[in-house]
Amino acid sequence: MSGLTLQPRPVPGPVPAWSFPVGTEGRVTGGPGTLRCDLPGRRLAAVRLVLDAGASREPGGKDGVATLAARALLEGTEPGGGTALTAAFERIGASLYASADLTALRIALDVPVPRLGEALELFSTVIRRPALADSDVARLVNERLEEIAQEDADPGSRAARELRAVMFPEAARSSRPTGGTKESIAALTGADVRAFFSSAVPAEATAVVAGDLSGTDADAALSGALEGWTATGDSLQAPDTIEPTAGPRIVVVDRPGSVQSYMSIAHGVPNRSHPDWANLMVASHVLGGGLTSRLNAVLREEKGYTYGVRAGLLRMRHCGLFITQGAVHTEVTADAVSDALTELRGVISRGISAEECGSSVRALADRAPAEYETARAVAAELADASASGLGPDYPRRYLEAVRAATPDGVAKAYATHVDPEKLTVIVVGDAAQIREPLEALGYATVSITAKD
Repeated sequence: MSGLTLQPRPVPGPVPAWSFPVGTEGRVTGGPGTLRCDLPGRRLAAVRLVLDAGASREPGGKDGVATLAARALLEGTEPGGGTALTAAFERIGASLYASADLTALRIALDVPVPRLGEALELFSTVIRRPALADSDVARLVNERLEEIAQEDADPGSRAARELRAVMFPEAARSSRPTGGTKESIAALTGADVRAFFSSAVPAEATAVVAGDLSGTDADAALSGALEGWTATGDSLQAPDTIEPTAGPRIVVVDRPGSVQSYMSIAHGVPNRSHPDWANLMVASHVLGGGLTSRLNAVLREEKGYTYGVRAGLLRMRHCGLFITQGAVHTEVTADAVSDALTELRGVISRGISAEECGSSVRALADRAPAEYETARAVAAELADASASGLGPDYPRRYLEAVRAATPDGVAKAYATHVDPEKLTVIVVGDAAQIREPLEALGYATVSITAKD
């Protein structure tokens, strides 16, 4: 064996940081802005059209009309044509979706790249000549009313609804359910839906197309689908920009006989355009981003109060909300709230360790390649950034800011924007059992709201 030379074992080098894909901006003549993102190997193209016609621009007394407009679009160009429209898209391997939130009315198309042009022609007929028929709207109203009843029965949904109602002034659209209330939905008609959709301005929209677009003239296909499409209705009202208010306050939504309490603790923060947003995301992950987070280490692992608690940031166009939420056993509700408050205060009193910060940064940044593996995910994120006025390079800038986070910077951002003594605490549970223990905490006066 003399003379045999072994090569040294390879040593893995650092993994290069993944960057969010870059898109190319354009504009349809007289119509929406466009963003084309070429993703080699992704043979499913994703088209995302975001219209500046979210719930925050709904006329007074018409809460939920944006949601109904989105759903009515899927009924096609003829009354009762939803099944036929779905079949037409399925014949070319495509799918059409639509939804509305506070920020935008979003229309999504997924289709194999070779069928993109054909699918966009069909897509064009849907947005240019939707039926939005009275009969379809009436059926969708009934379906939405059934959904609201189901949402009211779910503690998490009920807590989220009450949280917004308490944190935002009554005049703010953000204080009311995005999909409308029982009263507002029941009063909506086909005429309301048609008036709202016809007022959406295509020139204020953005159309994103992502996928393996090599050899495909995606720009021409988008232009053919969207050129000459204009608004015909009256102008929509300006978007709601009313900021959330601060606590401290504790509100109990009475759910007699409940064996669990669902708690939601929140505080207003700036929107995503603020330079501290990435640091706030890291802070929320440290607190409740996984089973090893601070809140779960105490409430789940040490105390056994819950199967899990989450913390994160709710993204809205004009602001954000830092939210901690989870279900706990009824008999330990006050103890769980107390321990949660202690951990929320702890970021300020104890700071954040280098290990916690590094672990959270890796969790948020390293999962991005998998999170945005598909054309759907990339297109949706680019469209959301556009709808919020953040620019096409925002997803890339955000990930860079996350990677640059430091323990001191994260703790400072949290202390600047989250005051643990001014939180809003919503608890959905049995008021007869949890009111007095919550009052004994001395954090804030406890008010009771009856479950609808």
